[in-house]
Amino acid sequence: MGKENIKVDVMFLMRESCYECREVLRILSIYMKDKTHINFTIIDLDNDNNYNKKHSSITPSIWMNDKMWSAGKVDINRFDEKINELIS
Repeated sequence: MGKENIKVDVMFLMRESCYECREVLRILSIYMKDKTHINFTIIDLDNDNNYNKKHSSITPSIWMNDKMWSAGKVDINRFDEKINELIS
């Protein structure tokens, strides 16, 4: 499989009522533009009553390939390093 075919699943757990969540989403949304190798999913726990997985009370949180990567503020440079590590 070539590097161009590698996909990273990124799930962002947030609550619309959480200011920090909205700020992290803003930063991630800018980063995600033109990133074809990332499957980006946003789960808004204020509006999604069907989501009931573990750790859903920790927001904001970022999961990469089904493993929690971070909670709270995001360092976009560290995030980029991790993405590049996963696709290389």
